[in-house]
Amino acid sequence: MLKLKLEALGHPTPNNIAFSNRKEFASTVLWLEDQTIRLYPIEGRDTMRNLEDMPAWEEGYKQYCTDLSMPPFETQLEQLTWLVGNAMRLEFLDNPSQYESINGVTEGQPKNNGAQSQEKVQTIFDVHDKDFIAGVRTLATKLQVPHHPNHLLQLQAITRIVHERIGPASMNRKAITGTPFPFDKGNDVVAANDPALDYPMRILRLLQIQSLRQLQTHINETIVAVQSLTANPKTDTKLGKVGR
Repeated sequence: MLKLKLEALGHPTPNNIAFSNRKEFASTVLWLEDQTIRLYPIEGRDTMRNLEDMPAWEEGYKQYCTDLSMPPFETQLEQLTWLVGNAMRLEFLDNPSQYESINGVTEGQPKNNGAQSQEKVQTIFDVHDKDFIAGVRTLATKLQVPHHPNHLLQLQAITRIVHERIGPASMNRKAITGTPFPFDKGNDVVAANDPALDYPMRILRLLQIQSLRQLQTHINETIVAVQSLTANPKTDTKLGKVGR
């Protein structure tokens, strides 16, 4: 997914990046700063350009993280994920009009459902408070939820993990074993005209299948509950009559 985001930002070789390599990490950070983030003026990026002197680059990178107000992540991959997400947010804010024609709202459907839900939450507490955001980031780190620039979306991911893996319904569930399903392979191409779109479309299809299975489970539970009420009705013989 990180490679797909870099490709969306226009990175020339997203598939050839070794994310565990520190020098390639530094080169990717420099590319993000030059192309999208642009926190520093051009003349202020000299330290970040000096990739041959890594100790000096490390010092400059620490200051760069501080100036960007990056959360204190533990791994290099988390830092890069945050930087790429921040770059994508800035890319969208630079020209939001190009995305106005792309939306998931059906004609005639209210468009402010999400805004209304957020307003209801904000009446309880300030979801943009620094302590609240820090709490979401800390919880996400403990649950190994990838970082997202929008902490409310990250909170939704946390909620789903808690519901599916830590909730009461999952306490007695047996752990899944075996080989993961190779959904990213095979001949069942979802988006044949766009290979970059095919991978996320496969993921969305699996999520939709999971939602349908959950719906079917709820339907079955409802049928069983109704049958338990109608299968053995009680008869009051005192109300019966024989003859006229």
